[in-house]
Amino acid sequence: KRSLRRRRKLEKETKQLIKQEELKRLHKAQAVQRQLEELEERQRALEIFGVKLERELRGESDSGTQDETQMLHEWFELVLEKNKLMRYESELLIVAQELELEDHQSRLEQKLREKMAVDGK
Repeated sequence: KRSLRRRRKLEKETKQLIKQEELKRLHKAQAVQRQLEELEERQRALEIFGVKLERELRGESDSGTQDETQMLHEWFELVLEKNKLMRYESELLIVAQELELEDHQSRLEQKLREKMAVDGK
């Protein structure tokens, strides 16, 4: 009886730990998703600004208020910012993929424990 109680207690504790890990992964995945959405908004804003700046550089815009040197400086800053955002997006996608793999591993471990419990009875 004692070994059965210990085993059930251990199973219960294991299930609680698994749920906690799942919740942590879920919260992290939600945070990554929010960051990706914010990143997408920032990239869209940069794209709009880039199109406007490119038109000004080509002389297609009516606003001739800035000099070409200043516009080129802004253009290069924009390109640097876009590259930075693209690297950050890649990092976030890697984190998302890691979370998916961790979740998959957890499900496989749970299946293994269930099969071992059935075989052990």
